Amino acid sequence: MSVSRNRVNPEAPSTPGTTGRRYGGVDPEERQRQRRTKLIDAGLAVFGEQGYHHSTVRDVCKQAQLTSRYFYENFDSMEALFKAVYTQVSRELMQTTVMALASCQPDPEKLAEAALRNFLEFIRQDPHRARVALIDALNVGEGMAMLADKASQDFAQLIAGFMHQMFPTLDAQGRLNFKMLANGLVGANTRIATQWVADRCKAPLDDVLINTLTLFRACIAYAREQEKALVAAPADQR
Repeated sequence: MSVSRNRVNPEAPSTPGTTGRRYGGVDPEERQRQRRTKLIDAGLAVFGEQGYHHSTVRDVCKQAQLTSRYFYENFDSMEALFKAVYTQVSRELMQTTVMALASCQPDPEKLAEAALRNFLEFIRQDPHRARVALIDALNVGEGMAMLADKASQDFAQLIAGFMHQMFPTLDAQGRLNFKMLANGLVGANTRIATQWVADRCKAPLDDVLINTLTLFRACIAYAREQEKALVAAPADQR
């Protein structure tokens, strides 16, 4: 039987439905969870170094120090593993973003700066995250593209939620479409970060931050102008 570039012949999997034995006080379900975690961590390292299209099951198993049997116990393809890796990276980014915002003053510009700095530091700290989340995610397949779009929508929803809190009157009056604006800001921010990563993060982080923050500041300034105009307008024109 031939072997494709992305696959190796799996060993016979464990018999479904068996409970298995405990080793070192660890039950079979926990051992499988640990193996899955090792494979995801290995996937991040391999994809981050070689790129999705140049990585194989054999590469991942070697990095995780597991046999292919355990790969196919958890994932039916390399794309499935990539989705799991991407989901983990996105979840970690969301968690660190929420933490950064929670410790920030409730001011639009300060909130934007905190979120943007967290994002840039997150991808610079580990280039593997950057390659998975910003470069390979759009080139894996249709299913992955949908997952990446969902992650972008989650961050856009977070931004729109803060816009609503900061400028509730504008949202209620329909003066600004916060969801539309948030999607645009996420898209622009992602594009700038992607180019920064493609250039191996040569530009100082603070320089990138200033330029990405400029877009947020422009939106904030316009929202403040609209809010002032709405307050100053006659009641029948509000």
